[in-house]
Amino acid sequence: MTASNDRLDRIEAEALVDKTTQTVQQNAEAIDKLTDDIGRFNEPLTTDEQGMRWVVQLAFALLISATVALIINAAAFLVKLLLPS
Repeated sequence: MTASNDRLDRIEAEALVDKTTQTVQQNAEAIDKLTDDIGRFNEPLTTDEQGMRWVVQLAFALLISATVALIINAAAFLVKLLLPS
């Protein structure tokens, strides 16, 4: 009976190892899928961030050009005002 019990213990241990291996494999597949999903989620954020940078750069460029135009017009007005015609 001892040999039979040892053999039964080995069969149960092998079944437990197989079940654990399957669980580990399922977890690895789930982690891979989650990693892919996170990567796809980050792609639109990167695109949105780039778009926001362009909008901010455009806004600053417009502010700078308006300021330069205002300064040039003010300087031209002062020159006309100070110089006799």
